Amino acid sequence: MGIFGKREDSLRSATALREFWAWWNNTGAAQCAAVGTDDTAAMAEALAIRVDAISDGLAWEIAGGSSSAHVLVVSPDGDPELRSIARRWLKAAPEANLVWSYADSRQPVSDLAGYGLQIAGRDVAVRDVVVGVRRRASRLDVSVYHPLMADLNDHEQMRLAFLALDAALGEEATETWIGELAPAQDAPLDGFGLSGLRATVRELREEFIDEAGEPTWLVLQGDTPYGPLVASTQVPLAAAWAPELDTHIGVSIPYADQDASGQPGPKSLGNLRALEDHVVARLEGQGRLVAHETTRGVRLLHLYVSRGTPAAEQVKAAVQAWDEGRVRVRAENDPGWAQVQHLRG
Repeated sequence: MGIFGKREDSLRSATALREFWAWWNNTGAAQCAAVGTDDTAAMAEALAIRVDAISDGLAWEIAGGSSSAHVLVVSPDGDPELRSIARRWLKAAPEANLVWSYADSRQPVSDLAGYGLQIAGRDVAVRDVVVGVRRRASRLDVSVYHPLMADLNDHEQMRLAFLALDAALGEEATETWIGELAPAQDAPLDGFGLSGLRATVRELREEFIDEAGEPTWLVLQGDTPYGPLVASTQVPLAAAWAPELDTHIGVSIPYADQDASGQPGPKSLGNLRALEDHVVARLEGQGRLVAHETTRGVRLLHLYVSRGTPAAEQVKAAVQAWDEGRVRVRAENDPGWAQVQHLRG
């Protein structure tokens, strides 16, 4: 029943996506462009009905665009289960023009000094936010202070913290580069404003993303009760970086040539690299290798692919000729990339 339900939900979303963009192209874009001068309540209701039809839990907003008058955002609102749906919505969008552009995550605000939030009926000026930042490998742990923080309950404090970072960085960058996020009751002694946080995240991104937009790779080493573990991961290793890749494929490959620590010897190392290249080639653009870890005579490849593609079957076919032991391939829905969280810095 679970598989049937997933399939039914997928079909419903696909139908609703087509209906959304048909409505948008016919009347919706013109109706929504009149926001503030026309019946805003009727416009909001019409838009909300069609977004809700795609999937429960999606959020939407209309904001000022940087290259267009308006940007329509349909966002997963922090729910990893909805990231791939929001990305499919975006991929089906018409080409941007001077009036409308589109995004599947909240965009950073251009003018932080004049931007405000509404939290529990209170006006919150983000220019008064002060953040404390601690770098941990490829991510930033951030504490968020605002003078009104003490007047809010725990839920409202976290909402202020998240929305302030979304305003400064955008939703995608927040989920990609921010690690632990915590409200603060007192201003950090070495704190700074949200503009400074923008600059810090920009420097972090430049460190790990190359000019072509591709992530860099890091080698990690550690000890386990069973012996040394060596892992190699892309950075960033975050679902928000590639939300359409919502299915994890784990490929467990035993190898025969081992050194005393259980790591591959020269012969198996060459074979493993060749098999890895072959597996990636067989994905044919439907996914990517994001990490692998090696210990005790086994290398585990972590692949993420788009749901509904034949990628899992192609991977199974790619490993059939391996002759150093039985290769195991397991695919499961994992929109939050939980299977590789232990490898994030």
